[in-house]
Amino acid sequence: MHSFNNILIAYDGSEGSVKALKLGIDMMRRLDTNITVLQVLEEKMTGASISSRQPEVMPVGGFGLQGMNMYANNVKERVPTDRPPQATNYDPTEEASMEIRELLAQERVEAPVEVMFGDPAKTICKFAQTQNHDLIIIGSRGLGGLKKLILGSVSDKVTNSATCPVLVAK
Repeated sequence: MHSFNNILIAYDGSEGSVKALKLGIDMMRRLDTNITVLQVLEEKMTGASISSRQPEVMPVGGFGLQGMNMYANNVKERVPTDRPPQATNYDPTEEASMEIRELLAQERVEAPVEVMFGDPAKTICKFAQTQNHDLIIIGSRGLGGLKKLILGSVSDKVTNSATCPVLVAK
């Protein structure tokens, strides 16, 4: 029988990941093993500027970058630049780890909590491999039909890419 000494629990706030966390805690207690909880936040591209040569004249049959920039400048002038003090101190990793820490506290468990940015499946697999985890527990969101076919699911990608066993909690 395979021994699991270092379990990674993938958490994303979904109902399936809460089940994965509870399953991981149960396995930790029964097998006297270590757990680490990892939440991966997807990076969103915001505030990116368009770097392109602006045409001097409007192209035939289209809307040139010159017109787009004029529109963007008008909007920018009307948007307030003042931000409330709490907005500048907002830390999404702190908020994410607090939710996990509260769940662990309810179960009376102390465990490392990691919050990272990136592609969830790739980051989970890479973290598990570099930190020598010998089992990944991940929740299933239950995507169905066309959505699952087009998008795939993180649990499917992790199951197919991980170098260690993966347990999907349903």
